[in-house]
Amino acid sequence: MFLIILTVSQLQAAELLTYAGQMIGDKGDPVITTKRFTLAAVRDVTADGGTLHWIIVEDGRGAIPWPHSYGSSQWLDGNGLNVQATTASKNNPQLLYKNEELNAYVAVALPQLADGQKLNQESIWKQGPVTYRVTERQTIDGEQTWRVLGFTNFGVKRTFWVNDQGYIVRLRENVTIGRGDRFDLEYDLKNVETLDDDARSKVTTAFDVFNKFRMKVDIEKLQKEIVWNDEQLEVLREDIDRLVSVSGQTPLSAVARLAQADLKTQKGRSGGVATLMTRAIGKVVEKPGFELYRGNEYSDDSLLGGITVLHFWEYRSSPLEQPYGQVGYLDFLYRKYKDQGVNVLGVVSNTLLEDPAERSRVRVNARKFASFMNLSFPIVADVKQYIGKIGDPRGAGAKLPLFIVLDQKGRIVHYKAGFYEVDRDLGLKSLDNVVKELLQENSE
Repeated sequence: MFLIILTVSQLQAAELLTYAGQMIGDKGDPVITTKRFTLAAVRDVTADGGTLHWIIVEDGRGAIPWPHSYGSSQWLDGNGLNVQATTASKNNPQLLYKNEELNAYVAVALPQLADGQKLNQESIWKQGPVTYRVTERQTIDGEQTWRVLGFTNFGVKRTFWVNDQGYIVRLRENVTIGRGDRFDLEYDLKNVETLDDDARSKVTTAFDVFNKFRMKVDIEKLQKEIVWNDEQLEVLREDIDRLVSVSGQTPLSAVARLAQADLKTQKGRSGGVATLMTRAIGKVVEKPGFELYRGNEYSDDSLLGGITVLHFWEYRSSPLEQPYGQVGYLDFLYRKYKDQGVNVLGVVSNTLLEDPAERSRVRVNARKFASFMNLSFPIVADVKQYIGKIGDPRGAGAKLPLFIVLDQKGRIVHYKAGFYEVDRDLGLKSLDNVVKELLQENSE
């Protein structure tokens, strides 16, 4: 058995740990499936534990938005052995893995092991479905470590090597995402830098400012894409100089640069979409040439005489991910108002429709999705790319869905690119109000 004695003065320090990692699919071409990342962690240690500040930088296969690329996690010695934050949470790093079929978060275990300095040959503990056991003493890059095996009923889940200071120097993990796609995730410690008091103060202050900013704009919940509303953009505009200034000479400077670029993009996107909306309002939608994919019947003439909501979206059957284009709320609205003459059309808008050979595949996917969501409104396809005449938000850097509301004469009276805020009782409250006002006007 090995006995490690550390004094309080040794514990009270700050270190910057830099890791290089990757995730590789166990099927297919390793070059094509590989996603790389860098994990930087600042151990701000105190006598009774401390804080682990972290930043993750992704390379390829998607990336989480910058407000989720950093965070701070508390660890307290004396609470028992545990691996830091290995589930989806804003308190630990996430990777975003994207390809044609997958669009999923992958949680990355933080390198600090609570009570890691108490490891010995007999250490064993359980966290959720994973049982951890110290197996042996091994030397990694000239440093003595404990090899720890984490296993479930299905076999080995995670293996890592912990040094005598309680942090992980190497990790290997089996990851399953999507519909059973398996990957090997790994990271290795590449550099350790001890921070002096000045550097430590700058880092802790910077993370405090960045964490408070994220709370201020209320984006604590993990999101794969953040479309800033006007209020959030205003806060970002007000705080961006402070974020840039406080992050200087800290690892957060890279995040500040992303924030600056995002602000510029969001401003351009917002202005571009606003221009499209201004141009669209008042236009008459006529003869779009939609092709019926699911439902009883459709004709271009059905866009006249009533109130119609057009929902332009890809309607793909995979990857299936919330909020599903908000079609669930749209179906709720349709069921609520259909007896009052309100129509809803789901319009498949997919670049593959330009190729006649691909249309059958697009049709099958759209029908699968509509069946999965049990949609009651018809689904049509924009085979003639009519969305371009209305004002395709993708041309302004925004994304679908696009919601269009037509009055009885087929004129566009409402244009909304992106998702609505959801009301607990009314669902898509803003859209509901538009429809309700049109119904009231028609009844007068």
